[in-house]
Amino acid sequence: MDLLIDVHSGEIDTLIPNLFMASMLKAQGVDVAVFLEWRALVAFVEKDFKYSSPVAKCAAITEENAKKMGIPTDPMILLKGAKAAGITIYGCAVEAALSGIKEKVPPEIELLEQADLTKPIIEAKKIIGGM
Repeated sequence: MDLLIDVHSGEIDTLIPNLFMASMLKAQGVDVAVFLEWRALVAFVEKDFKYSSPVAKCAAITEENAKKMGIPTDPMILLKGAKAAGITIYGCAVEAALSGIKEKVPPEIELLEQADLTKPIIEAKKIIGGM
């Protein structure tokens, strides 16, 4: 894989740019995958997406502008769109098990068991942290 995007936060203002960017890169022919860390996994299971406190005050205008630009702000729509585009979306089975959410993780997310956790890292030519 060319690029692995590692997403730490489950906040909307982290999920939108990371999943949107992954989809844009895939459309340009980049072999990209996304790894959702603990907080992002929990957010997808609970479907409880919030803006971070610095961005929350801009939430209404963000939603309005995103709609005008045709950018979905629902992380579930972005997750499903990324998966439909052929982007592999990983999560950690250990973190999911520790949180008691393993059986609730959306099917778009491939949980990696402990023995396989390093494979995407080793295979990626580049790794970037969440934007």
